[in-house]
Order: sequence, then C-alpha cells, then structure tokens
Amino acid sequence: MIKQVLKSKFLGALIGTGIGDALGAPFEGWSKVKLEKIEEVAERREVLTYTDDTHMMIGVAESLIRTRGFDGENMTQTFVKNYELEPFRGYGPGPPRIFRLIRAGKAWDKAAQELYHGGSYGNGSAMRVAPIGVFYYDNPEILREVAHKSSQITHTHTLGKEGAAVQAYAIGLATNLEPPLAVDQE
Repeated sequence: MIKQVLKSKFLGALIGTGIGDALGAPFEGWSKVKLEKIEEVAERREVLTYTDDTHMMIGVAESLIRTRGFDGENMTQTFVKNYELEPFRGYGPGPPRIFRLIRAGKAWDKAAQELYHGGSYGNGSAMRVAPIGVFYYDNPEILREVAHKSSQITHTHTLGKEGAAVQAYAIGLATNLEPPLAVDQE
C-alpha cells in the first residue's frame, strides 16, 4: 500500500475513533440511544470532549510509532504517563489501580491479573485497538497477537483479548479496502 494512503487511513481511524467517542461520551453507560439524540449532540456544534477510550488509543498509537511496533513495557508506560497528565478523561476504577501497581514495580503483563483474578473481560482493550488494526493490516496473525498482548496490560480474560482482536481485525479489513470502495455501498 502506498505510504501516503496508509498514513491517511491511520489518521482516519484515529480521528474517526475520537469523534465517535466524543459524540458517544454523553451517553456512556446507557443501554441504548436513539440516533436522534446523537444527532442533537453533533448539531449543537459544541466542543466535544473525548474520554479515556480515545486517550488510551492515542497511547497505543504513540507507542507503536515510537517503537516501530509493539513493545509492552513502552505501551504500558505511555498509558501511565498519559493517565497522570490527564486523569480527568473518565477512567474507570481499574486502570488507575493497575497503573499504581505498575508504578510500584509490578510487571506490565502481570498487574491486571493481580487486580482481576480471572481477568477483566470488558471492552476496554477493544476500544483502543484502532492503531493496531491499521499498523498490522497486512498480517492477521501478528495483528491478533499484538491485540492480545496490548489487552494484557488491562484486560487479561480471553474474552477481553478476543474482543480486541476482532475489533482490530475489522479495522485491518477496512484498511485493505481501496479508496473508491465503501464499507457500506447502499
């Protein structure tokens, strides 16, 4: 794939995730939302605020770019640093506790297991994988492995890891589409 096209898709995935997060933030925790409500938020043209979902996705992108691939220690330290700079992003109780364990010396791939025996199977790792989907779009095996490893930082349950892998894979598939093709052509 041409470097400029891939860069555009990488930025598009990040910006799209951030916009979706900011539009959905007022409804976080709701079981369902009517499209009209989301349209109302979008039409107000207010400044929208992104949440921990986008904040951690930015950390994934920063780490992948900095290390030219996955480095668990670097990604974890990026998450910790970003959280400490902007703790107001709406983090749930889990990540800050995991980050404190890491600051206290716990290994990046063990801290979440200590907090959640059996592992957290929430959607936290899936919501941040957009950069992984684009970065590894051409290698599904490595994409899955990296999605799992990035999940290990906060979500160690198999369902949490697989959720991240499926989301990253979907983004990888979309990345492989040629620009004239649309995901939904109807």
